Amino acid sequence: MNKNFTRYLTLITLVFISFLKAKGLNLESLEKEIITYNRAGKHMVSQKKLSEILLTNDLSAEERANILYLMATTYRSVNDYLMCIDYLERSQAIAKKLPKENTLLMRIDHEFAFVYFDTKDYEKSGEAMKHIAEQNYKTIDPEDKAYILMQEGFLLLKENRYGETEKKYTEALAIMEKVSHCNLPMAYGKMMELYGRKKEISKVEGMYDQAYKIADDCGILKYKVFLAAELESIYKENDLFTQAYEMGLKADSLRKLEDQGNVISEMHIIDKAYIEKGTLQEEEEIVAQEKIGAIIVATMLLSFIVYSVLRSRRLKNDKIRMEEEIEQMKEDLHSYSQNTHSNEKNVDPENEIFNSDKLTERQKELLKLMADGSSNREIAEKLFITESTVKYHIRNIYSILELKDRRDLFKKISNS
Repeated sequence: MNKNFTRYLTLITLVFISFLKAKGLNLESLEKEIITYNRAGKHMVSQKKLSEILLTNDLSAEERANILYLMATTYRSVNDYLMCIDYLERSQAIAKKLPKENTLLMRIDHEFAFVYFDTKDYEKSGEAMKHIAEQNYKTIDPEDKAYILMQEGFLLLKENRYGETEKKYTEALAIMEKVSHCNLPMAYGKMMELYGRKKEISKVEGMYDQAYKIADDCGILKYKVFLAAELESIYKENDLFTQAYEMGLKADSLRKLEDQGNVISEMHIIDKAYIEKGTLQEEEEIVAQEKIGAIIVATMLLSFIVYSVLRSRRLKNDKIRMEEEIEQMKEDLHSYSQNTHSNEKNVDPENEIFNSDKLTERQKELLKLMADGSSNREIAEKLFITESTVKYHIRNIYSILELKDRRDLFKKISNS
């Protein structure tokens, strides 16, 4: 009798401890906090906070799905689309099992549309936006609708349907003014592009000044970079090369402040550390409840120590590896050029590999720069995108053309 009583008492005590340790997450408050961090450029703070929450064992399915979704939006805010898609797919797998009235699946659809649009996969983005429109833009966040409207407007702009484009942009701008003042620069940037196409430069410059002030007041560096790059592009398209040069200098100085490449690298290191820590935690679930906390703390300290010691060594090795890859690229390019006329360009624009129906126009443009011997950094600068996005496109090109690396690319060009 005493043994049974002891067992029952132990069980009740463990349940009570678990109850006390339950997070009781306020998802709405957490999302606002993550948005604030991301707008301020503190993406690693968001990542660490979300990772710590994911490591807890008392999350409900809805909570876990939402945390994974917020992690995806954090990665998209630094243009790391591969990691964003990975977290979206993990969130979607859980969200599909939630009650039908849950709105998370629709928000995930929105995020997929944004990712495809950002990576210029307009076909998939258009399909996602059509699916969302068919459901009457059902969403808990009007801001999502504004972004979808801007993307719909851009697709109309590509078809030179200026009137319909302006209608979409104006509707998106009105929504943003009501619900998200600090995100107005994105809507203004789209309007700038429209008026740039219509050669109304004074309107473009007026909107730039207004949008840049909002971005500055809200402390959102990402929007400052976006606006400067957009205005530089508009100046070039309208043959205003002096103004384009000056705006290009400003955009470059802003990009240096943003230092997005290093942020992404740091986030990947942190993500790997938390995944490893989470795996260790799962393997030791049989340990008594009071010992788990100590193991988590010890693992965090160990990860921090290992990270601090190895960071400089890892960066040094990466630099050496990058230099070796650049030298190899030069050798490959030299080898390729020996098989062509010495006074002609390396890249024949009529070469069938550059006109593959399997490639998008953006991918063809990037492929030609690769064949010209441009490094990832040089390609990123020429196309006004990040190195992370360049790597994303290169992986897709290799997969589509069934290539292993750049050496394989040069061989295929030479043989075709």
